Amino acid sequence: MDQRRTRGFSLTEIMVVVAIIGIAAALTVPTWNRMQTNNRAKTTARKISNAFQLARAQAIMTEQQHVVMWTAPGAVDACGTALPSPIVVLADADGDCCIDAAETVMNVSSDPNSDFRDLNWGVTFAGLAVPEDGGGGVFGTGSSFSDQFGVQTNRVLFRNDGVPVGFTNACVTGTVGSGAGGVYLTNGGAAAGERDYAVVLSALGVPKVYAWDAASNAWTN
Repeated sequence: MDQRRTRGFSLTEIMVVVAIIGIAAALTVPTWNRMQTNNRAKTTARKISNAFQLARAQAIMTEQQHVVMWTAPGAVDACGTALPSPIVVLADADGDCCIDAAETVMNVSSDPNSDFRDLNWGVTFAGLAVPEDGGGGVFGTGSSFSDQFGVQTNRVLFRNDGVPVGFTNACVTGTVGSGAGGVYLTNGGAAAGERDYAVVLSALGVPKVYAWDAASNAWTN
């Protein structure tokens, strides 16, 4: 029998294979992690867009104003009531713009620990707001929405005709156009491939999701 066909692998050969596998893993894991982080950011941006669409549709269908609020976990509404989720749609039955015991609250972000892992409000790479962003706030802080007096906010109210408007802490609402703005998210860090995302709401209540494209130095959707 040919002895060359029956011998096993040498220790040197095994070590070479292990080294190749280690190098491949070292190259693959960071790419995989960035892809997962980008997917979470994109998914969270979609959830915010879905919250706007849900609130608009429910406001028209029920003829009852709906409020969308987005903020860091553990924050409160205008009346000091803790938000049960970072992205909330409130069916505001009594018209005070705050969460009350008998009112329906829809938690669009069902898993905030997953949605907001490695994410922050604001931007890391984008040097300008989305051109279609009609808000009056500072986009770099994570929200360009504001009330009718120019005070920056993290919320918007949909009237029973589906039109979004800004509102104050006292639930004084603005006119058509005051509810336009953008929500900005980033998973940015030092690694290449990370992204900024934005959800821009038009003055008539139509949301669009954008991503910052570093190659063209512009927002794309």
